[in-house]
Amino acid sequence: MSTFAAHSQALQNAETLLLDIRVNNKLLPGIFHVERLADGRLTLPAELWAEARLQPTGDPVGLLDGTRGYVLDAKSGIVFKLDRSRLTLDITAPAAAFDSTLLSLRGSLTAPKPSPPGAYFNYDLSATRAERTPTRYGALVEGVGFGRWGALVVSGVARADERVHSSIRLDTYWRTDLPGRMEALVVGDTVGTGGSWSRPVRYAGVRFAREFSLAPGFVTYPSPSISGSAALPSTVDVLINNQRNSQSKVQPGPFEITHVPIVTGAGQMQLVVRDLLGRETVINQSYYIAPLLLAPGLSDFSFEAGALRKHYGTRSNDYGPVFGAGTYRLGITDAMTGEVRAEVEHDRAAAGAGVAAIVNDLAVVAFAAGYAVSDGERGAHYVAIVQRSTPKGGASIAAEHFDQGYRQFGAGALEARPKDQIVAGGGLAFGRGVTAGLSYTQRGTWEGARFSLAGANVSIALPGNMTVNVFATRQLTADKRFAGGLNLIIPFGDRRTFAARSARDGSGQLVHSVQATQVVPAGPGWGWRVDGSDGERKRVQAGTTYNSNNAQFTAQANASQDANALRLGANGSVGWMSGLAFASRRIDQGAFAVVQVGDLEGIPVSLSNQVVAVTNSRGLALVTGLLPYQTNQLTLDADLLPFDVEIGGIREEVVPYARSGTLVNFPVKRSRDALVVLQRPDGAPVPAGARVTMIPGHQDFIVARRGEVYLIDLSDDNRMQVRWEGGGCSLVLKMAPEVHGTEPPRMGPMVCGGAR
Repeated sequence: MSTFAAHSQALQNAETLLLDIRVNNKLLPGIFHVERLADGRLTLPAELWAEARLQPTGDPVGLLDGTRGYVLDAKSGIVFKLDRSRLTLDITAPAAAFDSTLLSLRGSLTAPKPSPPGAYFNYDLSATRAERTPTRYGALVEGVGFGRWGALVVSGVARADERVHSSIRLDTYWRTDLPGRMEALVVGDTVGTGGSWSRPVRYAGVRFAREFSLAPGFVTYPSPSISGSAALPSTVDVLINNQRNSQSKVQPGPFEITHVPIVTGAGQMQLVVRDLLGRETVINQSYYIAPLLLAPGLSDFSFEAGALRKHYGTRSNDYGPVFGAGTYRLGITDAMTGEVRAEVEHDRAAAGAGVAAIVNDLAVVAFAAGYAVSDGERGAHYVAIVQRSTPKGGASIAAEHFDQGYRQFGAGALEARPKDQIVAGGGLAFGRGVTAGLSYTQRGTWEGARFSLAGANVSIALPGNMTVNVFATRQLTADKRFAGGLNLIIPFGDRRTFAARSARDGSGQLVHSVQATQVVPAGPGWGWRVDGSDGERKRVQAGTTYNSNNAQFTAQANASQDANALRLGANGSVGWMSGLAFASRRIDQGAFAVVQVGDLEGIPVSLSNQVVAVTNSRGLALVTGLLPYQTNQLTLDADLLPFDVEIGGIREEVVPYARSGTLVNFPVKRSRDALVVLQRPDGAPVPAGARVTMIPGHQDFIVARRGEVYLIDLSDDNRMQVRWEGGGCSLVLKMAPEVHGTEPPRMGPMVCGGAR
């Protein structure tokens, strides 16, 4: 007999039961119908399996009411007990019998708000006067126009003294960011990428590339995951190197926690599962996190084409031959990332590949090679990197070799050709605030130049947040010069620091210096610096910086045996957006907001709980220092708002584009209120309970005792329609501008005697 036929025969003699059901001692909500077959097996409806989060056993079967269900089978480890007298069914199931749960600890990303049209102008001005030399003037300027389609940037520098005047264009480009796709398009002057074996070049043209910086907090490298199981609802703690990282709640069954936020390097991860009965299960897992790698399936790319830029900063429009280049990286697995790159110039072509991998959770190794053919020459460039990082320290070594026939990307005819390079270093924390590090650098060229340098440093944290640093370097080629010294840093409060230094330079001279500093605050305020040394020039310097709401001003003085000098400077930004012309401290590549708080003047606006601006007579305020592509919280203090305003909200979260502004409109408006006394022609008050309808607005109000009615949200000209049993009237209520005061006005008595 077939399975279907056997079940059909059993179904004919099935008994329907209405039961309370417990799964692992947890009562499910509601009463479920269960069918007991003639052979004693129980069939549960599909919705019961879903409610209990149990994985169905076997194939679906039909029930008497035409719906589908599954037979309760002990093959999956499920144990059940039917109590017919109490109409209960107790099911005991292992964790593997439940549906699995996937928890991701990756944070969510918020799309930026499109920018309205606007523009601003960054400037950095300076004037320097020194003995026996002409006064020199300098200006670094940058204009930015922005809107919903991107930003147009033009920058330049100007220099002048009594004899020479010059101006040089630096960059001109248009850029549009696509944060949702983490991509950017640049047309104009820009800098490319070199991949793992080539080098970036400055050029004018087009660049289309992945930009992970458009999604701050997005983790590009493979993040660890850890899994476990629970038979009862449980709390799960994730510990990283014995420090709690996160806490989550899970339902019964297998579960997996992904995208655990971890500091990079090697370490130990623990999973502590605590169920409703207080029982704990601990799972240990080692990990190695490498930012050099990409998460599986994640790609990074840069495609570039244009004309190479030459003599940047000294010539405005000096461009060389055209080129095209492209780099593409892909996360292959959690432990491996691959890369390919190609370059084409008018007399050169190159291609290469690279791979980076984690080896046994111990270290990251990376290898890359590129091969170039140019003007009858050919050669390769090889790169090898090994890195290891732990919470207590790390080490790395990078070695490169260039064949003699290999010409670098964008290299000039007279540029020296490198032959080999080794950069190695490492550091270790010994506890109690002691860290030590070693470094080694070696470079050589095919023209015979050699350079090598070894260094060591030790840093010791002292009581009172003081720090002592001892360092030494020695050249291992040429004259084998030795240098070393000692630094002492003593902080005084949050902004003041005293530092002393004693060092021997490469010429063998011992120089002592001291410095006292007060860091300029983020908002308005003063900062200063005074330092001096007993070196050959016997130098003494002093400087001060003042931050205003509209600009930053600096002054520096230098006194030495050679000459005395004075420098004055100012920097900031001026611009316009959404009807507000403004002057502020430098915006640079950050973002800003024009904040509208109704028409209220003098209202403080806070960024991250720090007051940063105050509204003007039009209710507008400028807030600079916003972080692009991140959530910035702007708030108002409700206690400082006038009582006669309607407050729709005092907190706004803003995600702006870079080099752009955004408009923030707080839902705050002034409510014009009044207490009106109404009376009938005979002098008696309008009866309590009468209804008043205001036009415009059509709001209804109820008259209280003594004919008083409190009206809100009034216009300059209002019409009142008053109705009561057996009577009514209509009258005009005019509001004067001067009613904006500390208290609503009391108006009347007004005689309500006209027609309705």
